[in-house]
Amino acid sequence: MKRLIMTCLMGWLSLAALMAQVATHDIKGVVTDKKQFPVVGALVTVQGTDISTVTDIDGKFLLREVPVTAKLLLVESIGMETEEWEINTPIQVTPKNKKLSLVISAGAVMSRYTAQGGSFRMGYEAGLGLEVRMSKRVAFRPMLQLTNRGTVYKYNKAGLDYKETWNPTMLDLPLYFVSRFKLAYKTNLVFSYGPVVSCGIGGKVTAETNGEKAEYEIFSKKYDSYYYSDGKHSLFHRINYGLAYGLGVEYKKLTVGVWGKNMALPIDDYDDAEHNWALTFGVAYRFF
Repeated sequence: MKRLIMTCLMGWLSLAALMAQVATHDIKGVVTDKKQFPVVGALVTVQGTDISTVTDIDGKFLLREVPVTAKLLLVESIGMETEEWEINTPIQVTPKNKKLSLVISAGAVMSRYTAQGGSFRMGYEAGLGLEVRMSKRVAFRPMLQLTNRGTVYKYNKAGLDYKETWNPTMLDLPLYFVSRFKLAYKTNLVFSYGPVVSCGIGGKVTAETNGEKAEYEIFSKKYDSYYYSDGKHSLFHRINYGLAYGLGVEYKKLTVGVWGKNMALPIDDYDDAEHNWALTFGVAYRFF
């Protein structure tokens, strides 16, 4: 009887050992990027075990004696996101998001000054900046923008036909905080906002009275003051500040949108309250 029990026990142990041997299998596959190019040197690990290997020059890998209960592979590679994949599914790794991107922008500007009933005038804007990714959906984007914005004043009464065109060129420094909201595949709604400081670098005022023209330099402090006999003044304050904001649709790295600026202009005691409102219709492109 003891011999029978021992024989059965040995049989069960042999069967268990055989089943343990059968309960593993080999796994092979290929790791590629989104453009179907092989990823060389990627580390492929069976999740929950110490079984791992490295892809060869063709992106291929072979994992031996993997337990049949294992379900996931962990794939790691330099410059790529670390991702989990189900066993026996195609593996395509994605590049890590760059934290720093070069940004260029350009557009047409429609602007006016609010005091004295200024009308809209068309100008231009071109910018260069950096975008610092703070998370997948939020970024900080300081820009340096060369912009031409102004306004037109008109008066036609009692035989007086008068037109005055303000044409300042400014260097703007907006500090945008950018938020992205996914709309579709590789398509985002982009909202930007932040403070802006502006410095005048040139431009003229053109005045036309009954057909006679005169030009004045906007930022030159050479004009006699009508209010103070002992002082000179410029026609326009060189430094102003305000709020910048924008809304656009981004596909991959290209954004098409509308950007606005509300600029508060410093005033003297004798000036009317004044601010500049500008709206830019343009595009922006992120490199990297």
